[in-house]
Amino acid sequence: MIRPAARTPAPGSPRPPLPGIIRAAFGAWLAAAVLVAVAGVSFITSAQTQHRDGAALTSLGLVTLSVALVIGFYALRLRTGKRSARETLTTVGMIVGIPLLFRGPALIALGAVLLLCVLLLWLPQSSRFFQARDPKARRRLPGRRRP
Repeated sequence: MIRPAARTPAPGSPRPPLPGIIRAAFGAWLAAAVLVAVAGVSFITSAQTQHRDGAALTSLGLVTLSVALVIGFYALRLRTGKRSARETLTTVGMIVGIPLLFRGPALIALGAVLLLCVLLLWLPQSSRFFQARDPKARRRLPGRRRP
């Protein structure tokens, strides 16, 4: 895929600064990763202090810590303008955030934070940023010729 020359910066030239909405989304996703990691550590700690469902809580804690690592990794990629980072964070935020809205006060807050982070990624300013940095390739229909 060849990108138009107007959209790709010259090698070695500095990139323009990140828009405020992307900086806010990056900070929000990092905060969400920390909150999810705290929840994972809390599950593991509860498994060690309580003597019932220890294996289940430990497994849940490890899965939660894994999700926190995925969120942190893709939050870092978000700053480079990768569309895949936006899509992955949206998927994780929706899959994890929506069920948490129905799980009690502390987890409701975490679910709301995740869904707010997803919202930041899809505001018009964010969409313009991702379109400029990592444009989506247009698909041609099979059998159609170029004009």
